[in-house]
Amino acid sequence: MRDTIKTYTSGFRAFTPDARRFLLLTFLMSFAQSVFGLVFNLYVLKLGYTRDFLGILGAIPSLTLAALAVPLAIFCGSFAARKSLLASLAFSFAAMGGMAVFTSRGPLMFFALLSGAAGALFAITAMPLMARCSPEKERQNLFSFQFAVSMAAAFAGNLASGWLTGFWASAFSLGDESAAAYRATMLAACALLLAAGLPAGKITEASAAADRRTGAAFSALALGPALLVMAPQFIIAFGAGMIMPYLNIFFKSGFDLHIASLGFFMALMPLAMAAGGLIGPWLVTRAGRVRAIITFQSLSIPFLATMGFSGLLLPTMLAAFVRTMLMNASWPVYSVFMLSHFPAPQHQAASALYTAGWNLAGAASSRLSGRLQMDFGFTLPFLITITCYSAATLLLSRRFLREDDKKAVTLTAIKEELE
Repeated sequence: MRDTIKTYTSGFRAFTPDARRFLLLTFLMSFAQSVFGLVFNLYVLKLGYTRDFLGILGAIPSLTLAALAVPLAIFCGSFAARKSLLASLAFSFAAMGGMAVFTSRGPLMFFALLSGAAGALFAITAMPLMARCSPEKERQNLFSFQFAVSMAAAFAGNLASGWLTGFWASAFSLGDESAAAYRATMLAACALLLAAGLPAGKITEASAAADRRTGAAFSALALGPALLVMAPQFIIAFGAGMIMPYLNIFFKSGFDLHIASLGFFMALMPLAMAAGGLIGPWLVTRAGRVRAIITFQSLSIPFLATMGFSGLLLPTMLAAFVRTMLMNASWPVYSVFMLSHFPAPQHQAASALYTAGWNLAGAASSRLSGRLQMDFGFTLPFLITITCYSAATLLLSRRFLREDDKKAVTLTAIKEELE
């Protein structure tokens, strides 16, 4: 255990100044967005809207992100990463503030669209920036650290959101479950988001596409092989969209939790993700990237089933924690695995394509889930998610497992030659 801690500590010290600034930006942004996100779905339902409309609102940001990822990658390819990140934060601030202030359908849908634009700018900048800020030997550590930091911030944000909502309700006699108490928490999240502008403004790394040939990178991208590499994650995205955007509704409706208790339980999910993000590099060094991804995803499926169908609070929470830790341990590992299939000049193009596909799949299933919940509750969405996770793991095993075997053979041959 002590050696593992030393490994992570030395890994953090090896990060470049820009990498550390990006980690701080990630923490502050994730914290504010988690404060906002815990209560937003509950706020929309408290306004009197149906889950069907909630499904529409949930799908709009992802659809927008999918539609804008590639065009923005081409248009913003010559922009400094700092400018793209600051623009993303500005759009996100406006979107969160607008959704907190305006209550009619049209404005809510417009600001959900603006939120998707903010997400697109951040998504097309983040992975290429981290790849450029880290040498190959440090890349897996940086991706895993960034994921763990964002999840640790989400843990703290969910806790703070529950406490804040209770505070507003008590201080201003708003009622624990009132729309006004939720709105006050959402506005506080907007103020918290402003702090993320400080580290974003200090990032000095060059443009998001230093050679300024992003369009050429897209044209040189072999679309068939690229989609094959990304297909398992797109299937995962469709399954995740069925359940994950509605976890607060799942626990609230299924177990009738108070908002403070809901905040605590929801905070456990990103804490589990943070733990998963940190154990990813450990397994990669012992089993290889593909085997690590397959192991995490396979082990998570029984816990997903327990989570969906146990009907008891404690088993559901424990299963949700373990499932979340295992499934999300594979995400930063997969990100590095995906980028390894493309040359550095194509990283931005690959990231944009992946972002578009992931969010398109997630938006479609999120929209479908809102309708299915009205007719079947969460039973059918959980079954679809289990099927998707199983199919994605099988596809990854059949298509890419041999990559680990080939690398192992190559490393063995090199060692023998050196001896």
